[in-house]
Amino acid sequence: MSLLQRYFLKILLFIGLPVLAGLSMQAIASTEKNWRFKVFLDDKEIGTHEVRVVPYEDLKQVTVDANFKVKFLFITAYQYQHHTEEVWQGSCLKYINAKTDDNGDDLFIRKVSNGNDFVVETHSGRQNLGDCVRTFAYWDPELLRADKLLNTQTGEYESVQIIDLGKNQIEINEKMVESLHYRLKAGEKVVDLWYTPDMNWLALKSTTEDGYLISYYPETMVF
Repeated sequence: MSLLQRYFLKILLFIGLPVLAGLSMQAIASTEKNWRFKVFLDDKEIGTHEVRVVPYEDLKQVTVDANFKVKFLFITAYQYQHHTEEVWQGSCLKYINAKTDDNGDDLFIRKVSNGNDFVVETHSGRQNLGDCVRTFAYWDPELLRADKLLNTQTGEYESVQIIDLGKNQIEINEKMVESLHYRLKAGEKVVDLWYTPDMNWLALKSTTEDGYLISYYPETMVF
């Protein structure tokens, strides 16, 4: 059993939910959700971004994996690997263990407190983020209500602005798909997000500091 699974079961026991010893995560999960996106730099595919959410009552076990590789003339110019394990209760993050290899720079975030305040240790030191923390969890439409979000790569707790751009159409796999369009601003960073009419994450676009367009398009979505 992984560290994340042990923590998930610990929270279940703490809040008084009946859990049998040795019960697998598959057995206690109700409706698992999966997102797998192809990631593009301009028009070149560079990797994947995957999210798996296993809910039980008001808890969610979340794993995130992102793997990018940018090549020019058969030479790898940039590599990125990110893995996050989380437990959420309602709309609040209760546990996180995130590791990132950003082209050789090793970054990490992990929760170190057991109390109500959410204290994390990162490559830059410790910080107390308060009693209810949310991340840039684009899979969760509750993100659209937030005014601060934790960057699970850098450890920054960033002020954000969410703009509702209304109904829209976006091309997915050569088909025009009805969607709801939102824009998230965090400092100089701007992220455009699309959701299905029933608020499942559909696509993402953002521009890097160097002017490249990053795009996410779904490879598979199982609900």
